[in-house]
Amino acid sequence: MDVKVIAVGNSFYGDDGVGAAVLDAIRESDSLPGIELIDIHTDALALLDHLEPGRAHIIVDAAQMGLEPGDVVAFRPDEVKLRIRQDNLSVHGFGLPEAFAMARQIGRMPEKVLIVGVEPARIVIDTGLSDVVAAAVPRVVSIIQAEVDPDGG
Repeated sequence: MDVKVIAVGNSFYGDDGVGAAVLDAIRESDSLPGIELIDIHTDALALLDHLEPGRAHIIVDAAQMGLEPGDVVAFRPDEVKLRIRQDNLSVHGFGLPEAFAMARQIGRMPEKVLIVGVEPARIVIDTGLSDVVAAAVPRVVSIIQAEVDPDGG
């Protein structure tokens, strides 16, 4: 399967760096050879540069979902109501909902997108993940492995 794994987040804001930590874990384990790993940091607008119809995309991000810190949820964009702020004119506030809406409008929305969200424990100026979010990284990698190779072989 032709797959891109895209990390979103800021490694200088504690658990917001979980996406980058997942990419690092994949690189270190060499468990998913041949997939493309991309870190767009906090620039969701950059996501548009990396979405390609015909390829599968897995997006990893810290997501405040009201769950327990470290909980991991995988979902498709159509499985969640993504809220778009109508008054948001700043590129700095451009998030995944806006990126997906724009990708649909310009014909760049891939058919296969999986979002893997990790509930953060803390988003503060700090390098490094909280223990509970760091412990979630292998679960995220397992979800990605299952998505890339559903037959396990």
